[in-house]
Amino acid sequence: MKLLVRADASVEIGMGHRVRCQALIHAFTQYGWQCQFVVDRRYQAFASPEDCFIGGQSEKECKTEFLSLAEQADLVILDHYGYSAEDITVLHQHQPNLLVLDDMNDRGDFPAKWLLNPLQQGYSKQIEFPLTGSRYALLRPAFQKLELNQILPQQLLITLGGTDPLTLTLPILNALLASGFPTKDIQVLLGANAKNADKVISFCHHNSIAFEQGLADVTYLMKQAKMAISAAGGTLFELACMGVPTVFAQVADNQTRSLEQHVPLDWCRSIRFDNVPEEVRQQRIEQLVEVINRYWLDIEWQENARKTARGLVDGDGANRVAKTINSYFSAS
Repeated sequence: MKLLVRADASVEIGMGHRVRCQALIHAFTQYGWQCQFVVDRRYQAFASPEDCFIGGQSEKECKTEFLSLAEQADLVILDHYGYSAEDITVLHQHQPNLLVLDDMNDRGDFPAKWLLNPLQQGYSKQIEFPLTGSRYALLRPAFQKLELNQILPQQLLITLGGTDPLTLTLPILNALLASGFPTKDIQVLLGANAKNADKVISFCHHNSIAFEQGLADVTYLMKQAKMAISAAGGTLFELACMGVPTVFAQVADNQTRSLEQHVPLDWCRSIRFDNVPEEVRQQRIEQLVEVINRYWLDIEWQENARKTARGLVDGDGANRVAKTINSYFSAS
């Protein structure tokens, strides 16, 4: 059985679409599926040599070229905000066995065999099999069947996504040190493609701050985290699975719905950065650091937050999706 995944990654797009689709590919591979990414050639630098590259001039060219590829597959997974409801409708006409990954539920109605959203959202009857809620959160294999530390962790983990698109890591570190936060308790995690990484690494060296970059398995660092400062993409569900109380820095509009659902559960807080001009960001950074310092010694809140977060995500979402869809094909 052949599975194609249409997803791109770049500094502007981020790495989250690719990371969660990799989790799905790993799960489908266990059932014997042949899986391949289909990527816009303009984003080849963030892809793998094994990917199938299309287009190269425009998004419209990519969509047209992908339709013929989709017809030759048994299943297509679409994780791409560049596809409107109309685009998805056309794709569904060429390949009815279509799984659409969604976050915002803001494209209007469109048809699909399966729709995956790790948030509780309602969709139209054109979706045959909606897969919604945190039990379908797509986490990497390392997050399955974890044994969590019994000893209370002591570190503040700072991780602003695969690319840190708004270059927040360095100013957050500066603000933390200015507030008197102990450097020995800080752990920085940079994505392999993080912007401004050289300056961040130099700052960490100069101030004896622990850092890692481009880790394939981040679970060890999350186990050591008493709290975290994080972007609110797919890492939100990873931190929930690990039970890490977090202050999220919202760096993209598509993170709005997840924060609207998770912040009221009281395991996390959030500060928004994507909708303010650059000159306002420093004020928001100071607000974020103030929140961290306020909750850093609030052990009761942290214990309740950890318990709530762990109850939301079990790390088995990708396997759950692959099993459901593979069973559909097995019964056909």
